[in-house]
Amino acid sequence: MYEQVRKTLPASAHDAPRTLAPVAPGIRVLALKTPTLPPAAHTNVYVVGPDADGPVYVVDPGSPYPDQQQILVEALAGQPVAAVLLTHHHGDHVGGAAALGAPVWAHAATARRLRVPIARELADGHTFDGITCVFTPGHAEGHLCFETAGATIAGDMVAGLGTILIDPDEGDMALYLASLQTLLARGTQLLLPAHGPAIADGPAKLREYIAHRMMREERIVAALARGEASTDELVASVYADTPRILWPLAERSLRAHLAKLVREHRAFEHVPGRWTSTGSSL
Repeated sequence: MYEQVRKTLPASAHDAPRTLAPVAPGIRVLALKTPTLPPAAHTNVYVVGPDADGPVYVVDPGSPYPDQQQILVEALAGQPVAAVLLTHHHGDHVGGAAALGAPVWAHAATARRLRVPIARELADGHTFDGITCVFTPGHAEGHLCFETAGATIAGDMVAGLGTILIDPDEGDMALYLASLQTLLARGTQLLLPAHGPAIADGPAKLREYIAHRMMREERIVAALARGEASTDELVASVYADTPRILWPLAERSLRAHLAKLVREHRAFEHVPGRWTSTGSSL
């Protein structure tokens, strides 16, 4: 995520609330400091279930820092945890997964990437205690969203600030766009992202994200139509509206777009780092 860099979360964990705050019926949130990408500095932990007594589900306890894990433990105030649910395998989502001493549930593709034992593998359509799993690959191979109480806990499908990075080493831009369409078709109004505030108009945000990605893709296609270009030249052209300090992140996103275009035979890399829109050498 590299857009809107001025919209930052508090730099210090001490500036963030230390108690669970309600965001939807039966859902509370606590932002914990994590080693995430700018402009975010925290990852939202969502607690699904009753406000007192009875077991709850904890989604993405991502902080690897003991002091932050202790904040979550104190916020739960001894309430039993039925399971830890993971949206995907990235470190800022799983760093505290084992700290609560509860079974961890995740998609099989997430389980393959983690050392934390996964007690139950989740898949698209699985339902338990009013929570429905929605498989949304693209940002990560095993990404899941969790629908409950009229809201969608969206992980890294969207953000309450900025955009989401699709890394070409493990992400897939075509799948990510398809997953955005999947969420849009489901019609959930309230999206609860891993980073930043809740998104009240979920469909509008999803359409905004799709339009943003298509705008970048169109810029790439237009740049290639003007002739052969290097990766650096494409970054400078396609991300001219992005601060230069963030161009290394922009290059990763560019490469994810290019991988999609290569599969669609709309871009070609004849020599490493040089791209064209035609299938023959120039």
